Amino acid sequence: MGTDYLQLLDRRTAELVVGGSAADLATLVEARTTLDGPPVWRNYWDAKNQIVADFARTTSATQRLRTIIESGSSLEEIKDDLIRQLCIGDSLYLDYWGCYAEVFSVQGPLGSITWEQFTAPMRNTSVSRVEPEEAESTGCFLLTNDNVESILLSLEAHRDELRVMDEFQIDRLREWRAFCGRHPGFCILYQIDF
Repeated sequence: MGTDYLQLLDRRTAELVVGGSAADLATLVEARTTLDGPPVWRNYWDAKNQIVADFARTTSATQRLRTIIESGSSLEEIKDDLIRQLCIGDSLYLDYWGCYAEVFSVQGPLGSITWEQFTAPMRNTSVSRVEPEEAESTGCFLLTNDNVESILLSLEAHRDELRVMDEFQIDRLREWRAFCGRHPGFCILYQIDF
């Protein structure tokens, strides 16, 4: 059995990826490109030669995307990868007292959005806006700041019983919550480890 975890999400950029066209994705990658090249799309699967081939540093994001699509990746797969690589930060593992079963088991994280609801536009599916516990879910939620506050309150109430988290990690979660409060383009992802 694993441990549930949290991640900081650049929701604003993720929304651009979810709703973006192929041209939008290439423009986003170009905007993130440095002298060393883009932070993503550094290589592709060359089926003809059965190898992972690196792009030349000077290859444009548009050409990289075209090559990746021609190599067999769907736009949905590319969007999933972009969200993971450009929008999601490191993981913060939760102690039992901050986990879903302890904090949200009665009503679920009220006001949260399931990952499936958030990414539905890129999957060409219609997922109605229903309460998280009613939706078919992978167990990933975009939390509200109130949800995160509930986790922090539970951790504080059980401070002497914590085994996974220490004060540094709890402070980090407080910093993430404060950051998301100041910058609504960010939120915290909650992932249940089944």
